[in-house]
Amino acid sequence: MILAFLVLALTGMAQSNNWFEEGNAAYNEGNYEQALTMYGNVVDSGLESAELYYNMGNTYYKMKKYPMSILYYEKALKLAPGDEDIRTNLEIANLAVVDKINALPQSFVARWWNGAKSSLSTDGWAWVSVVAFALLLLCLFAFLMARRAGWRKTGFFAGLLLLLCLAFSVAFAVGNYNDQKRQDEAIIMTSTVNVKSTPSEAGIDLFVLHEGTKVRILDTMNGWNKIRIADGSIGWLQTESMIAF
Repeated sequence: MILAFLVLALTGMAQSNNWFEEGNAAYNEGNYEQALTMYGNVVDSGLESAELYYNMGNTYYKMKKYPMSILYYEKALKLAPGDEDIRTNLEIANLAVVDKINALPQSFVARWWNGAKSSLSTDGWAWVSVVAFALLLLCLFAFLMARRAGWRKTGFFAGLLLLLCLAFSVAFAVGNYNDQKRQDEAIIMTSTVNVKSTPSEAGIDLFVLHEGTKVRILDTMNGWNKIRIADGSIGWLQTESMIAF
């Protein structure tokens, strides 16, 4: 039974890899529709990766479908927040967005935290945590077993630094993991939408958004999403006007 499951799993991974490679080949040949079909097969199989989403973003960009391109760059960035290629291509795709929204300024602590957290992926910070924990155990051993006071002191202070490193790396890994699992952001897919004061067509028009704009979802009610944009403005949009990620 277990062997059969492993065979099926390996077969599925091999098939997904074949689809991915076929998608890359189709992309290089300029056959973008075929590339998306192959990449879509990989997604439908339940697999995801930053490279897959990045390639899908590139494909949509070549097709001038900028909102979908932005969506997949954003999905890729969630999995690999420190990847400069993804970040650069996302910035280029965002040039096609009509709305130029000035984001609210962040505090120094918030900028530092988000910058440090996004410098590595979830797996990257997890590995840092493993290494820091192993070194911490060595320092603890040195502190307990060393006969010289100098070695004990070195083990003690090195252990404190490693404990701090371990705490931050675990916090960053958990933060990145939670960011990946959250589905509270979305990209506007409708060319032009009026943001309403209430979740109803009868609501007052507050402001206008265009396709490709990124929003944060605060609440959902009867086919409407309460959204906030980067400058802090809040309103309601129909759920069908956006794709969450």
